[in-house]
Amino acid sequence: MKNSSLTTKLIMFFIFSAVVAYFGFQSWIYFTRPDLTTPVYTYCAEHTLTLGGYVVRDEEVIDCTDPLVELVRAEGERVGKGRKLATVYQNASALEAAQTVTTLHAQLEQLEYAQSAARDTETALRLDSEIESDIVTLRASYAAGNYDMLEANASALKTTVLRREFAYRGGADLNERIEELQSQIRSASSAVGSAARVIAAPFAGTYSAVADGWEGVLTPEALDTLTPDAFARLTPAVVNSTVGKLVRGENWYYAALVDDAEAALIGEGKNYKLAISGVDTSLPVRVRSISASQNGRCLLVLAGDRYLSSVTMLRDQNAELILESHTGLRVPKNALRIGENGTTGVYCRIGLQSYFKPVEIIYQGEDYCLVKPGAIDAVRDSDLVFYTLRAGDEVIVSAEDLYNGKVIG
Repeated sequence: MKNSSLTTKLIMFFIFSAVVAYFGFQSWIYFTRPDLTTPVYTYCAEHTLTLGGYVVRDEEVIDCTDPLVELVRAEGERVGKGRKLATVYQNASALEAAQTVTTLHAQLEQLEYAQSAARDTETALRLDSEIESDIVTLRASYAAGNYDMLEANASALKTTVLRREFAYRGGADLNERIEELQSQIRSASSAVGSAARVIAAPFAGTYSAVADGWEGVLTPEALDTLTPDAFARLTPAVVNSTVGKLVRGENWYYAALVDDAEAALIGEGKNYKLAISGVDTSLPVRVRSISASQNGRCLLVLAGDRYLSSVTMLRDQNAELILESHTGLRVPKNALRIGENGTTGVYCRIGLQSYFKPVEIIYQGEDYCLVKPGAIDAVRDSDLVFYTLRAGDEVIVSAEDLYNGKVIG
């Protein structure tokens, strides 16, 4: 028993010693080997300015305070002049009857489609693949957390399933069911009667369901005359609209206070990119104006003419103004070397050997550079491919007496 215990302890001791020796050797190699490498990858370096300001639009609040309103437009949707924005109901029974009409119309559409599918074998068979596609779309929306689309996708799936059910059941009783629905629609529509009125768009514009009181205070015209101090004192008006507002045109603006040092970095009339909180992509903007300094601050106004539908709900927003943007292959500064003919480049490990690849410096950071492949003096196409720096190459960071073909292990 004692011999067995002693043997086990010796085995564990040798295993422990081997593990310590292995990690110690690897650590020694990591910190002392002269040919330490790092991968090359594409990188974007940005010089940004942090802002806190307001999104401004040429917008008009729709005058409506009725509580029973059915909106028919989506946020950011373009609406033509005179087109329907919402329906206002005088009482709850009228609203309920209108919702019933909508539901019955959807059912009628499903039955009419099923009636045509019952006479068309190819259409009926295609419904199975449509159901599979709708299920995939529904799961994708759920996995991505896109709950705005989840309800619409679920409704589409339900509609397709019902169409298939009616199509495979056959069209014998469809005519009676369709006539019954049409009768119910006429009855429900008469219940709505004159208890509903339509609110139409007073002009062509982009719809937004949110009115916050800034519409008549922060206007494009006001930005032309506002001083920094006056801008800082602005407060929203009190508005009450159950329908929302319309935005004229395609232009929008972003106004923010910046100090004098920050204003000096911005060129009036220049084009930049603006990354606004709540928007997935950077938006192209132009510097519309920079006011005169007041108490060490200036009013910066940026103008955009694209992606209006992405900013219709935004108002008081933080943003990043991208002053400069450089994209290239990122390599450490201490990996840069001067070749035999005075060309700047880096040595890369290819297999067990080092090879020089020329580069041109695009941008210099604190401890790295962004580069692009430099000119290569080669006759064969294979040499051009071999000596061109690419993402994924292993750049030698520190080594001594490097040359083309040197074995570095």
